[in-house]
Amino acid sequence: MFVVGSVPSLGRVLSADRHWIRCSLAVWIGLVSGLAVYAFLKPDSHTVFDIYLSASRRWIAGQNIYERTREFYRYSPLFAVSLAPLAALSDSAAAAIWKFVNCGVFALGLAAWARRLVPARLSRGEIASLFMLALPLSLHSMYNSQANLMMLGSVLLGLASAAEGRWNRAAAWLAWATLIKGYPLALAMLVAGIYPRQFALKYVAALGLGLLLPFAAQHPQLVEWQYANWFAHLADSTALMRERLRTIDYLFVLYGRPLEPAAFAVIEAIAGAAVFGLCLVCTRQATDARRRLSGAFEWFALWVVLFGPATESCTYVVAAPVIAWRVLDALRRPNCGPTIALLAASLLMMGPLVTDMFGKLIRNFANEHGSQPIGAILLAGYLLSQMRASRPADDLTEQPWRREVLAMPGGAPVRDVSTSEARPLRRAG
Repeated sequence: MFVVGSVPSLGRVLSADRHWIRCSLAVWIGLVSGLAVYAFLKPDSHTVFDIYLSASRRWIAGQNIYERTREFYRYSPLFAVSLAPLAALSDSAAAAIWKFVNCGVFALGLAAWARRLVPARLSRGEIASLFMLALPLSLHSMYNSQANLMMLGSVLLGLASAAEGRWNRAAAWLAWATLIKGYPLALAMLVAGIYPRQFALKYVAALGLGLLLPFAAQHPQLVEWQYANWFAHLADSTALMRERLRTIDYLFVLYGRPLEPAAFAVIEAIAGAAVFGLCLVCTRQATDARRRLSGAFEWFALWVVLFGPATESCTYVVAAPVIAWRVLDALRRPNCGPTIALLAASLLMMGPLVTDMFGKLIRNFANEHGSQPIGAILLAGYLLSQMRASRPADDLTEQPWRREVLAMPGGAPVRDVSTSEARPLRRAG
């Protein structure tokens, strides 16, 4: 007779199937390749890459990269410099290559999240499941070539490096992410608060180096001019983009109680302080870097989508790794029906319902009723409930309710089922 954990959940059965692994690979490779072909054939259709490419070409020509063309370019001079090799190509070739590079960095980041950050040892099948679960919130950015994907992939690679104690690499990745989109600065501050001696100075040095690098690519006076234009542009365009915001502020507008910009700025700051406090709680509860850093990322992602200063519909991709992991984690547990229903509702509301996937009627209804921030609030509530219920992973002897003992014929290994993983322990006599 042998003692085992619970009956395998639906998620574990699916994730162990080799066909599921092949299916995930086929979907991702086929999707990215198809988008690249579409970008090559129609480089100016449903894309923001033309904004990046135009800015890079203006950089090379010594012109103002923050002058508005079809739309605003909001990123750092270094990002425009990094696209210079693509600026030398035709629009079609540059757009197709960018699809592979942008989605490729995002895929590397997801792999790092699955293998080195989530607080569980995932099988290859479970990693394939996580990739599939991340797609619904990622498709919009993949389709229109948003640099959110590269930023997010860089953030995840940086956090994975930090989890392994590779602090120089972590600082470099997070500094690069900050120079693509400004809001990873908030995450870097969280990591610096958790690991001040290991990370803080290295990040400041890496960020400073990133700000100085454009001076090696253009005349210093021209670079200074570009930085002055950048700072002025950020102040102006943030106000102009207010109507696109999909934060919690959007709910106040929809339901007839719009907030003043100053009031929402105060709410942003208070929410940021609350997130920092939650990360300190996670630090005390967790004994390993994976749990600390994955927890910091989860709360950072929710702060971005609910309280970020420039959160658009596409920005919700930052929550894709979080919701994918939480759904997969729930599927690994017994009696997961209500939890899966809650997380599925959150996922649908943050992503698919506000696209054309379900038709324009549903998309318009979802947008008009604040689907995305409401979905994020559901996810935040779930994470808070998990924090309250969680206890140290190695304290299983005090949590007998997490085990289920079954007699199995034929001699199976003892399995220990916690909230995060199941692993072989020992043979019972």
